[in-house]
Amino acid sequence: MMLGAAWLLVTGALLASRALPPAGPLYDAALHGVFVGYVLSMVFAHAPIILPAVARVSVPFSPLLYLPLAVLHLGLLARVAGDLSGSAPLRQGGAIANAVALGLFALSVVGVRFLGKRGLSPPPRR
Repeated sequence: MMLGAAWLLVTGALLASRALPPAGPLYDAALHGVFVGYVLSMVFAHAPIILPAVARVSVPFSPLLYLPLAVLHLGLLARVAGDLSGSAPLRQGGAIANAVALGLFALSVVGVRFLGKRGLSPPPRR
């Protein structure tokens, strides 16, 4: 959740240093910094809490849920770096990584849901 707040700070600093154009790389960086960096981070972070309350589906916590979050932040970092440096391949690679993170998140939640604690925890000690 701290990284989500960090993306708000980065986006705020970016917008404070320059005027926001109606379109272009700076607009893309600001838009994705808020909506991918902050909003999706919060969705990923709160899924084990919110899904049981809303969908009545238990999602036990697992370290596996950190993988899509890491891919999301690394992809966004690449995307924003590509926006600010003018590197289209870096921006596109970041966009693809963000899409992969969404798919990984869905697969991770489903996997954790069906594997539960029995498939992801070490065997009990005797």
